Formats: sequence, structure tokens, C-alpha cells
Amino acid sequence: MTRSTFTVEVSGTSGSHAGLWPEGECFMILPDGEHRAENALARIRLVKPGGPLESDAAVSRLSGPPPDAGPTTVTEVERRAELLAAQFEEHPVLVLHDPDKRLLCSVHPEPLAKGEPRHFAVLDEQGAPLCHLARGRSPLTRRAFWRIDPADGGPSLTGHKGTVAGWLGFALLLPVWALFFVVSLVITLVTLGNTLELIVWGCPRRIVWRRSGSPRAALDFRYLRSNYSWCETLLDRRVAYAQAALHQFGKYRAG
Repeated sequence: MTRSTFTVEVSGTSGSHAGLWPEGECFMILPDGEHRAENALARIRLVKPGGPLESDAAVSRLSGPPPDAGPTTVTEVERRAELLAAQFEEHPVLVLHDPDKRLLCSVHPEPLAKGEPRHFAVLDEQGAPLCHLARGRSPLTRRAFWRIDPADGGPSLTGHKGTVAGWLGFALLLPVWALFFVVSLVITLVTLGNTLELIVWGCPRRIVWRRSGSPRAALDFRYLRSNYSWCETLLDRRVAYAQAALHQFGKYRAG
């Protein structure tokens, strides 16, 4: 079973190490541990629904910093990505190209009358369906989930936010964290210090996509490492990239 690990990085975070801003690209798929834009596995552009999918016809661009502005920080780049994601009244189409600018696939939202879309059609380079992506919440536990439905009728892959072990650990540690929160808050108020930064904690965010009843993960997002582990024998590369790109973009659009 061959596995690959990659990250979804906002364009500019890699270039910012050298004070560069690669205009035009919004996101990049990079091998885990790689930070050079020239080694990107794929690039993702945001296009208005109905717009052209060609790599040289991006409708929206991230505006770069002034020429003499100096290096761009990761925080600044991510903030620009949030602004870009929020500027679309309609959810944009995500268009993925390989390093040679060949179209890999495109992710098309199915718009709702109100609110963010919950369903997305992924089309290949010929416009044929690759899969259907869906997001929502389980009716009983209210856990957020993503689901991949292959176009060929194969088994669906579902990834819930937070693993069972993660949620158990969260429940067990919650009283300890609550006590730590109160103590840290008191110290912060008394000393006017920055201790509050240490008490940021949240629910489990790891997502593991797998077929029902199977222990094998087709795609695994690890929040602490901010990377995706992908099984090449269980999931098409284009679908893995599309799901990861949509998952990452959704965080900025919701922000």
C-alpha cells in the first residue's frame, strides 16, 4: 500500500521565504516538507462559476505586496486568502492544474438559495464526472463530516471531524483544561501578560476518510502537522487533491 504525504499551502508562503510573491496562484499542493513553488504537485485557482478553466485565464488573483514591502509573512498571506475567499458572493469553482499547466480537474459547487453549498461536483479534464463531494453533520452526534462519492458507483469514503479516540481524549481532558483555563485567566488578569495565548484549545480536528467498515484510510488530514496522507491505491490522485483543496479553502471562506 503506497502512501504519499502532501500539504495545501497558500501561494506566497513559500515565496515569502525569499521575499517573493507568485502572483496568480491561490493555493499549491506541495510534497510534505517542501516549500519551493517550483516543486508544487498541483496549483489551485479560484474561478467564478461559468468562468474559463484554462490555466492562463484566472479570474481572481491575489494581489502581491508593493515591490519594496519586504518579505511577506505567512500570517499576511493567509489573511489575504481569507479576504479572497470571502469576496465571492458565490462559492468559486476550484480549478486544479499539474506542474505543466494541464488541467487535472475542477470542483463545481451546487449553489443553495441561502448559505454555503454542501455538495460539489468534481469533473475531470474532459468535463466528465470524477466524483461528488459532500459535507454536513451527522444527525445524531452532530459531528461534521466530508463524504466522497465516486462517479463509477464505487463505495463512498466518509471522513468525520475528530476520531473516536480523539473525542474520548478530549472529553477526559476537558476538566483539566477548564481548571488550567481558569488559573491562566487569573494570572493574565493579574499580570497583564500574554498567558492567554497558552490556553487556546479546541475540539479534535483530524479527519480520516475511509470506506464503511474498512480500517484502511484513503485520505488522512492531521491538524497538528497540517498535512494530508493519501493512499494511492484507494483514491484517485485528482480526487485526493480536490478534496484537500476544498477542505482547506473552506476554512478560509468560513473564517
